[in-house]
Amino acid sequence: MTRERLTTWTIGQDRPETVCQYLGQQAEAGVQYFCFDYFDTLVVRDIEPEYSKQLAARLHSQLLNNLIPPEQLYALRQQLERELCEQSQALGGELEFYLHTFASPYRTALQQELGNIPALEDAARFTQQILSIETVVERAVQQPCEEAIRVLAWLRSQGLATVLISDFYLPSPWFLVMVESMGIRQYFDHLYISADHGVAKSSGRLYQQVCTELGCLPGQMLMIGDNLTSDVTRPDDLGMPSLYLLNPCQKAFYERWQPEMLGESTRLRQRFGEAVSQEGVFKEISSTLWYFTRRLLETLQEQQVQDVVFFSKEGEFLKKLFDRMQADLFGCQVIRSHYLLVSRKATFLASLGPLGEEDFSRLFAHYRDIAPRDFLLSLNFEESLARSLCAEIGIDYELRVANLAESQEFARLLASTSFQQIYEERRQQQRSNFLVYLGSLGIAYEQEGLTIIDVGWKGSIQDNVYHILEGRVDMQGFYTGFLIAGEAQARNQKQGLLFDTTRPLPHFNVYNNNRSLFEMMLGASHGSADGYFTPEQFASLPDDHQREIRERIKDGNRSENGEVLVVTLDLPEERRLFADKIKPVQEQIFADACRLNQAFLRSGCSLPEPEWFARRHARMVFTPTSEEIDFFERLYHLENFGVFEYTDFCTDTNLSLKERWHNFVNMRKNPAILEMGTWPPIILRRLGLDFYRHINGYRRFRREFS
Repeated sequence: MTRERLTTWTIGQDRPETVCQYLGQQAEAGVQYFCFDYFDTLVVRDIEPEYSKQLAARLHSQLLNNLIPPEQLYALRQQLERELCEQSQALGGELEFYLHTFASPYRTALQQELGNIPALEDAARFTQQILSIETVVERAVQQPCEEAIRVLAWLRSQGLATVLISDFYLPSPWFLVMVESMGIRQYFDHLYISADHGVAKSSGRLYQQVCTELGCLPGQMLMIGDNLTSDVTRPDDLGMPSLYLLNPCQKAFYERWQPEMLGESTRLRQRFGEAVSQEGVFKEISSTLWYFTRRLLETLQEQQVQDVVFFSKEGEFLKKLFDRMQADLFGCQVIRSHYLLVSRKATFLASLGPLGEEDFSRLFAHYRDIAPRDFLLSLNFEESLARSLCAEIGIDYELRVANLAESQEFARLLASTSFQQIYEERRQQQRSNFLVYLGSLGIAYEQEGLTIIDVGWKGSIQDNVYHILEGRVDMQGFYTGFLIAGEAQARNQKQGLLFDTTRPLPHFNVYNNNRSLFEMMLGASHGSADGYFTPEQFASLPDDHQREIRERIKDGNRSENGEVLVVTLDLPEERRLFADKIKPVQEQIFADACRLNQAFLRSGCSLPEPEWFARRHARMVFTPTSEEIDFFERLYHLENFGVFEYTDFCTDTNLSLKERWHNFVNMRKNPAILEMGTWPPIILRRLGLDFYRHINGYRRFRREFS
């Protein structure tokens, strides 16, 4: 550093302490305000600066459902920027453009190309989205210049006034988002952005305005920045001292940087791999759920979906991941997401027809040999009510009956006047109340259809809702996995995004290997949905119902103060499991997902090939650690439709050597034993063959990725 008129500060050569000493001397000499540039002074980019606009164009393309390629959008942006700068200069203004005024002609040009598609209908919303995307991209590619920030923090600690002055096309509300994300907002007393004032540093006029507003002379301000013209020459013209910041390492990086560096496969995999925590159990589930969320968002945008409904319970966390991905990639919700408290039990009765027309095939197709208890509880009858009905007609409440649908017991139940009255009354009540609840989401589903998201596997709840709506509404469901075609109707479509038995997807055997892992990791903070009631109906329920009011929905059709209560079944065991086991894992998954979103942006909106994600998932399900199997053994969940019991994965069995050998011989003769629904490592532990999971897992892995 020199003490000449043009003073320089070279990052990596001049120690911050030396710079602080120099600035302290300037304060003693009469400088009252220390002003900093932002870009390439306090922060640097990890891409060539102009390329950030090309990244934004890629997100613009996704916003427009990929109807225009990013290259064309970037070229259009360059053309409009040039025209706006020339217009501004012709009117005596700056040779600059500002993004909030750019959005209008940009939208007009896009409408001429695409027509008034949904993404372009609302001018104000489109402008917000363009500003948000630019902010998101800038946040993703910016890194703090630690040496400069140390000097800034020192000035603040000495009680000296600091000012941020930047020529940039984002107005201050969005600029501040970047500043705050770098953790430096607290170091500034004042902030001046050319987009707010219509004048720039490059002409010197922004400096004049700052002096006027702060009530000081140019000589009482000192400018620190990397741009020779804007941060040194213009201040010098006004009699303002400056400190010219040089960053030779960053300059060399920009010069050698190439766009191909972003999507190079090895760097891409490394960047995504580093984004995921290396600690804890089932850590790769983060990348699997991120990959599902990315595929979901991409699919919904291609179909120009405006609203999606996430079904409880697994949808609670899926919605959180989906909303965060939109926020991190677009800075806002481009697809509105909603959460609906539903379950098979809560929606089944409302989906049924009048008793004389109903055969209950959607229940009996999957649960054939069940007790009258299981049937009545599946209709969401309370335990005490179900018992009394069975006692009244003289059938065994808990005895499992082979093919219940064709039994004498079932015929007697259907013939019961009490059952007929309760069934029809509750069926109509539940249907009416559910429609009020669904309507409260504010979706024009009768015209636009209904798009739902859930974990999988058969889409039974979707079928229930489809029947509640009497087949009049187009429905489509997207699932992590879809296994059974079930009810195939043109207006009731289902699709698995990771695995699907109805269409070919790669790595089916990987993602389908332990479906329970998805269900457990996506546990909810609340109990299972258990019906929809008016306050009067809820008050009249038997005392043993165990329901808890979760939401109160206004129902102005019935009365001014009418309500529908959405209730859940609150069980201490489920609440404890979520708090102790699932919530900590979800917190880690969410943190990983945020880092993966940033990795996606920093990779030029590219992601590794599908096999990379499948291999990571295969590590968990094919070759789990002992700690992961121990963790999984301690999980459990309540089956509350068709059968009503807790399912756990415990393997507390002590087998003799003879029994283990017998199991080993049987397994070798019949390998299908390991495909009996439960996770193979759990089956092997139950058979006393835990040692064999390494061999079995390696073979599965090799077979899948040979």
